[in-house]
Amino acid sequence: MITIGLTGGIGSGKSFVAERFAANGIPCYNCDERAKLLYDTDNIKHLVTDRYGAEAYNGGKLNRQFLANRIFADKAELEWINSIIHPAVRADFEDWRSSQTTEMVAVESAILFEGGLDKLCNAVVAVTAPRDVRIARVMKRDGASRQQVLQRIGNQNSDAVFEANADYVIMNDGSSDIDIEIKKIIENQRNAQAAKA
Repeated sequence: MITIGLTGGIGSGKSFVAERFAANGIPCYNCDERAKLLYDTDNIKHLVTDRYGAEAYNGGKLNRQFLANRIFADKAELEWINSIIHPAVRADFEDWRSSQTTEMVAVESAILFEGGLDKLCNAVVAVTAPRDVRIARVMKRDGASRQQVLQRIGNQNSDAVFEANADYVIMNDGSSDIDIEIKKIIENQRNAQAAKA
């Protein structure tokens, strides 16, 4: 099955691009959404509670703000949480992908490379947008301050890193026709697969 990785920094518009892939018949696995569910499974809940205490959960659900405050202020804590969530997400994605019946699927993740998901992809698409656009999007979406958004951006790869490791780059600043770009990527991947057959 052809697998397309979608990645990029916070506020770049990965989810919008994923929606456009879906509109073109390519189902997309959203790592952030699935990770939210996985945090509430017994195994991960036990590990997180052992490290951060009962305050890490409210009524059985992850206290996201509490955890964000802990991990985005301390790189070692971010690395620890990633060491437990990355393998869980990867296994969940592989289960999801094996249940799909389409010729092609996509996987959306800001940490595609760090989680090793890029190794499961035939091609990677980096979604980028100007920094000020990204900041404004996240402030509006999350109700976060500019400083909080900058801190999150600082914990992620730069656009240059995403672009250098990608096969395709989509600039999501509202000025280009993303559907045309997506159709080209889909066609390129179909042709590449046919050439191998």
